[in-house]
Amino acid sequence: MKAKTQRTEAVRRKPREEARRVRNDLYRQHILAAAERVFADRGYDSAKVQEISARASLSMGTIYAIFASKAELLGAILDQRGRDLLELARRVARDGKPARDTLHALIEAYITYFAQHPDFLRMHLRQGISWTASPEADERVRIWKEIHALQADVFRRGITEGAFIDEDPAYLARVFSAMDQVLLSDWVEGGMQTEPNALVERLQRLVDRAFCRETLAGVQRSAIGR
Repeated sequence: MKAKTQRTEAVRRKPREEARRVRNDLYRQHILAAAERVFADRGYDSAKVQEISARASLSMGTIYAIFASKAELLGAILDQRGRDLLELARRVARDGKPARDTLHALIEAYITYFAQHPDFLRMHLRQGISWTASPEADERVRIWKEIHALQADVFRRGITEGAFIDEDPAYLARVFSAMDQVLLSDWVEGGMQTEPNALVERLQRLVDRAFCRETLAGVQRSAIGR
């Protein structure tokens, strides 16, 4: 009888536990979105958990029940967005297209993602972290290294195909990331008025001029002609 009662109680607990898990997941995403906005507006150092609480319309107790500190909130945002970007890079880099087309597709994927998450972009840029430098946290180091390895492999393939200039692929991958960061920084400073499609086309033209043999040769012939 006692065993039957315990089993019945366990069955009753499962829906309650599942409902609690779903609720906490919703709270977690809501808190992260609020924190992302506050960090973007105020900067991480100046931001206060009280401001995140007000933005999320949740009590401080609810926030601290899910995130132990402001630093943990920041880490959760960076980890989540980093995983998103890694998945984008994996999907695009392994699509089997010629390297130049893959690089163009990476540009479109990155810019589209940041345009869809402008608070994350502003937050990240306010931190002043170079996209070519390895982060400090272990998990983010792994993500950063894999993204750059995927980009370097695209350049490696492009060099083999004769599409890209003959240079260290890892170095080209870093230059590419720097160009992406500069373009998006300029976009944010300009009030994010330019349409994302125009940003994509601009960066595609820039990387073609910087990395593509055919484009570089055309520029050199034009210079000689003048």
